[in-house]
Amino acid sequence: MKRVNPKWLLVPVLALAVGVGAVLGGAGQGSKPVYAVESGAAAQKNTITVSGNGKIEAAPDVAYVSVAVEARAATAKDAQAKNATQFSGLTKLLYETYKLAAKDVKTTGFSVQPEYEYNPKDGSSKVKGYVAVHAVQVTTRDLNGIGKLLDALSASGANRVDGVRFDTEKQEQYELQALDKAMANAKAKAAALAKAAGKQVTDVITITQNSANSGPIFINQGEMAAAAADSAAGAPSTSVQTGEITVSTDITVVYEMK
Repeated sequence: MKRVNPKWLLVPVLALAVGVGAVLGGAGQGSKPVYAVESGAAAQKNTITVSGNGKIEAAPDVAYVSVAVEARAATAKDAQAKNATQFSGLTKLLYETYKLAAKDVKTTGFSVQPEYEYNPKDGSSKVKGYVAVHAVQVTTRDLNGIGKLLDALSASGANRVDGVRFDTEKQEQYELQALDKAMANAKAKAAALAKAAGKQVTDVITITQNSANSGPIFINQGEMAAAAADSAAGAPSTSVQTGEITVSTDITVVYEMK
């Protein structure tokens, strides 16, 4: 029969003695032992986590008008020169008549490309000319004058209107208001849930903002064409309705309750 070395038997015995001594030693000093696992479990039982949502509806205060000048000619050089002539009328209108700042007129695209004519009989195609396109975004804060601006842009050389986007330059201000609403919403939810559990909310432990969104209003090219048609039919100017924008945010709040 194989003999076991006595020294190996001492290891578990000593470990057990140390564990028991630690518990008894704490108890001997008149205090109850505190275990991290049990403490975490107790803290978990005394918290409540809720989400809060806040939303602000506001009138837009800025509009971004997207228009373009298209010019066609037999050569790329002529198409570009023709485009430049038409575009000069547009810039004169914006800078001299409307007194816009340079930062409020931004080129969003410029191209000179060939246009092809397709022959369905043999499937071939050939260059029939060139088109030069200069697209710009115009920023205006005179929202009541959007319709007149669009008509003036068309008259000055802009022969393509891509759309209008209404938004706000007070995004931060509205987001703070939405956060106030979200916090009030979260607090109401936490109070209702705590009451149902026979407890009451005490302190806020953590607050996390999950997202913030602004919903600008878009009026596309088709709607612009319809408005322009109404104007041509006898309306005083192109009619554009601004509507309202939505700024929203959602948060997660952890409360302590007792």
